[in-house]
Amino acid sequence: MSSVKRNWIAVFYWLGVAMTVGCFALVVAGNTELFGRFEHRGFPLSWIVGCAAVVAFLAAEACGSVSSQEQESEAPLRAELRQASPVA
Repeated sequence: MSSVKRNWIAVFYWLGVAMTVGCFALVVAGNTELFGRFEHRGFPLSWIVGCAAVVAFLAAEACGSVSSQEQESEAPLRAELRQASPVA
């Protein structure tokens, strides 16, 4: 797996973690007068942040699954190359 893909996975993972913490903080702060106005009855701000966290975690998983599929497709080719090379 290339370092660029690992970096993207880490970015999406930590973004998801930060959004999850933010979602919990908004739920707790929603009971105060200052932040209560952001928690609308139809679609609260904490739901938006929570949905963004889910999307970030799914993006991290998607980046990881693409790279694992590439590694699986390269594995038989590497085994064939090892068998075809002369042993000295």
